[in-house]
Amino acid sequence: MVAASMPTKVGADIEVQQFGYVGDDQGNRLVFPHAQTHKIEGKSGSASYGASDCTFEKLEGQLGILRWQAESASVGKIWLTSDTGKFSVTADRMEMPHGMRLVRAADIAASSRLELVSPHVSFSELRIDLEGPFGRSKDESATPPQAPTSSPTRRQEKLRFLDSLSGRIYLTLKVQLDLPVVGIRTLDQQLRLPIQEGSVDFRALEKSLDWLEGAFLDIKHDGDLLKVVWKVPIFGSTHELITWKLDKEAATMAAFGRVPVRSLLDFQTAAPKVPPKKEKREVLKSLKVQGIDVAISLLAPRNLEVGQGLIAFGGDDQPGMVDLKVSGEIAKTGPGVLRGAIGSIDTTIKDLRVGPMELTADRLHFDGLDQLEVMFDGFEMTKISVVIHRVTATNLAIKLG
Repeated sequence: MVAASMPTKVGADIEVQQFGYVGDDQGNRLVFPHAQTHKIEGKSGSASYGASDCTFEKLEGQLGILRWQAESASVGKIWLTSDTGKFSVTADRMEMPHGMRLVRAADIAASSRLELVSPHVSFSELRIDLEGPFGRSKDESATPPQAPTSSPTRRQEKLRFLDSLSGRIYLTLKVQLDLPVVGIRTLDQQLRLPIQEGSVDFRALEKSLDWLEGAFLDIKHDGDLLKVVWKVPIFGSTHELITWKLDKEAATMAAFGRVPVRSLLDFQTAAPKVPPKKEKREVLKSLKVQGIDVAISLLAPRNLEVGQGLIAFGGDDQPGMVDLKVSGEIAKTGPGVLRGAIGSIDTTIKDLRVGPMELTADRLHFDGLDQLEVMFDGFEMTKISVVIHRVTATNLAIKLG
């Protein structure tokens, strides 16, 4: 079956001082020694894109088929936005000093797609904004569950690129409990988590708990589960606050007191209730993670699958990520925010999809990620914003549609 293609429209105001016509064994072509556009706009499906000005040197356009190429190109104030507001990509400038080619993508199932190819591209002041929700939609969550197609730990298994993390995580865990006998109890615990080869020592963490908080809080490993639990000393049994489902490798590691960071990103929070005779009592009043202070790097080459695409971090003795720093706070309920910056990121990407764009590059280097902001509602991400000072790409291919 051939999929229906999205309609694609492009329009521009072009200025040229002269042009020529060439007909030879390479086909019939229009040749422009120098061309400028003051405004170019296009639309592909539910996405719109454009640029305020473009300059092309030795621009050629093939007649009869869609094929434009230039020896060099410079594009200013580019933008790509979704009609629904789900994403927005802007850049102050895009430079292609070694030429570019614009053709119709070779995909038979998407014959209206455009493909931009260039051996070297640089972007300045690139900004990306993504709007959530990033999980399943309400309609999807209302659909009756089908037979499972993957393991319950599939998410953390896909995050194995984090196994080469090195650095530290500092934070304060603030828990307010309404406990039997004791009443309202607020527990503030500062945690210091050194990361070595992508894992943390949770037994050392448990021993570092303050005596008073440690009397109420406990970290337990039970088979393929890691739990943070609370208990009333002497009087009561334990109750779960946070639970992590561990994959087989992580469960084996946990038996020796360590757990991969990738496993800690896939957690569930409990809302335990103690039922008196007449009414239910909500024990967990609030759960906050405050004073977050993260400094980590990704040292060894690692791969991450994203949809049908792939991101490879590092390579050729280059670290994947250097000097990621994050601060902020999030809570079980209400708004939260994490802010950060990254010294540099070095990647290779293949078939990575961002809205209507599909990206492939032999090397994609992010230099100076000045602003990283992630907004939360409870523990659910609602928006991601990234500002990068400079991005360079080698053998970049962008498909639109």
